[in-house]
Amino acid sequence: MKRREFIKKSSLISVIPILLNQQALFAFQSDFLLESLTSLRPDRKLILIQLNGGNDGLNTFIPLDQYSNLQKARANIIIPEKDLLSFTETIGIHPSFKDIKTLFDEERLLLIQNVAYPNPNLSHFRSKDIVCTASDSDVVLQSGWIGRMLSGIHPDFPQGYPNENTPHPIALTIGSTSSQTCQGLVSNFSSVITNLKTTYTSPDGDESFPETPFGNELKYVSTVMEQTEIYLEAISEAASKASNLSGLYPDSGNTLSDQLKIVARLIAGGLQTQIYVLSVGGWDTHADQVTEGTPLEGKHSVLLKSLSEALYAFQDDIKLLGIEDDVLGMVFTEFGRRIKSNNSFGTDHGTAWPAILFGSLVNPIVLGSNPVISENVEKQDNLSMQFDIRSVYGSIFREWFEADYESIRQVLFDDFEHLPILKKDTTGKPEMIIVPEITIFPNPVSHEATLSISFTEDPYELLLYSSKGDLIKKIKNRSVQVESEFSYDFSELSSGAYVIVLISKRIRKSISIIKL
Repeated sequence: MKRREFIKKSSLISVIPILLNQQALFAFQSDFLLESLTSLRPDRKLILIQLNGGNDGLNTFIPLDQYSNLQKARANIIIPEKDLLSFTETIGIHPSFKDIKTLFDEERLLLIQNVAYPNPNLSHFRSKDIVCTASDSDVVLQSGWIGRMLSGIHPDFPQGYPNENTPHPIALTIGSTSSQTCQGLVSNFSSVITNLKTTYTSPDGDESFPETPFGNELKYVSTVMEQTEIYLEAISEAASKASNLSGLYPDSGNTLSDQLKIVARLIAGGLQTQIYVLSVGGWDTHADQVTEGTPLEGKHSVLLKSLSEALYAFQDDIKLLGIEDDVLGMVFTEFGRRIKSNNSFGTDHGTAWPAILFGSLVNPIVLGSNPVISENVEKQDNLSMQFDIRSVYGSIFREWFEADYESIRQVLFDDFEHLPILKKDTTGKPEMIIVPEITIFPNPVSHEATLSISFTEDPYELLLYSSKGDLIKKIKNRSVQVESEFSYDFSELSSGAYVIVLISKRIRKSISIIKL
């Protein structure tokens, strides 16, 4: 079956999983995204920066109200409290991350605490799959969360591309391989360049392909390569029309800075590409995360400094180029690190991590609360999830690209909590969801605690999960839309970290709790 025919036939099927060799595939409804996203705002660009290896959030944004317990858990790597920079009243920041602090003070950065996904997987490869495809942890998807969106907008891709309406790459990866994030239902939407000198020359002469499955695949690959050659011309033309204006980029040795310089130049030069994917390696800091005896130095300090300087220089550049309102960036990783440090002056694979969104239009706040660190942390203990990564993705679709909720649901296969990621009056879509407020006192809790829920929009369920994402029990089911306060006995639970999740028709909200 030809790819175009596959897309058209699959569009007749509802959003249900199909198992093929024990792998889940998904097909979509015929109106999948077409009405809401064919007019995807052409002025808005999204930059995705992946920190490969798993960033240690507790050595990046340090919870000052949990510092004493954190110090016990990682005495050999923790930064002295006196050396931390003040990010907020309750959050300290690594001194090598000082430019991030400046971006926050200039209202160009949003911090989202404790991002993860339920039932986390601590394998690099599998966790990257989950984060890039936005799948459940027990479901394998071949398409990425951006790729599914683009498949709805460009169902015939790559046949007939470039064309008059889409003369430039749909997505662009600065690196060596196409991003899984941009993998569509059939083809990857991301062209790949390593730098602005990337070249490709297609074979000379007429090419003929046998009418066999191998011949069809060979023809498809040739089509993609020829398409890449044409796109390189558009990229080169855009690059020739603009120059970087900021003098803040590091002189050398900063890979991310070099990548962002390319992105700024291409956007300013008029490239219509809307998705840019970048990545930085080295974040798997099992050993020598800090230098013995000097915790301000080490691998992590170097990484944070490079990231901080690159983002600040890029933001300065696009401001000088007059395009800062057109750009939203997101920094993410596949997982965080454990609470407790190891004996190699490092940290092992963990769960939740802090996400960063940057740009002139972001809501310059901290979403979420500091992670709760117990007094006696065991080696296997992990941070609890507060925000599902798919809530971040859905909020980007909703607020930045102005998609409607049904279209977002078809891309992410479920409803997720809406997060206020942009400043007010930066979107043409006035519809917003009221985010519920949940408080627990006391927390940590030994026996009974009081839960207060402020949420008047929808009926909801209140569920209790383990820190691994396993459902333990339903705490409450509210069919009345009123504020609620009640006591709950947690004494039957074993000591450890748990997550309470409010689920309504359209959103999810979670809060961590420690059982003593």
